[in-house]
Amino acid sequence: MHGSDLNFYLTYKKNQIDAIKIYLHLSSGFLNYISMKIGVISDTHGYIQPAVFNIFSDVDLILHAGDIGNEDVITALETLAPVKAIHGNVDVFPILSKYPETLTLELKGVSIFMIHQFIGLYKPEIQRAREVFSKKRIDVLIFGHTHQAKIENKDQTLLLNPGAAGKPRFTLKPSVGLLYINNERNIHAEICYL
Repeated sequence: MHGSDLNFYLTYKKNQIDAIKIYLHLSSGFLNYISMKIGVISDTHGYIQPAVFNIFSDVDLILHAGDIGNEDVITALETLAPVKAIHGNVDVFPILSKYPETLTLELKGVSIFMIHQFIGLYKPEIQRAREVFSKKRIDVLIFGHTHQAKIENKDQTLLLNPGAAGKPRFTLKPSVGLLYINNERNIHAEICYL
């Protein structure tokens, strides 16, 4: 992909971020050729905002980036689509034993790495992520923990934090993410505030 082919669109409303969208695509018709729509959620802490069910109503897969809270969250999400999940720092048994700490997937030729805490490249809990990066290029890194939605392109890797979809905490607005992959392995990510 050439630098001129990469388009970034950030949508802001006055001083408050209403939506953040980053489009990584080669043609203007990207959304017409979507082959997979993925719901990305994190930090539910045992509760799912009702708006999530509308936003995820037509997804092919749901990825939960940890701090699930209880198994009822996964059961509810599974009524919409298959779910892949990892545990977070406040999850307890049986979630700790059922869901891994990290997850690596390949979907439609796009490599995805999911870890709950991605605070900085030199934190001990990120060592596994750094090891995965050294073995194989990761196209998308999904993380949670901070409750702050974020989309960033760093060293040809899309970093996606969907924010927290549980009850509001820290005066942050609840949110989820959507990840789209088309047949040419191009990626589009967006944050949906609830």
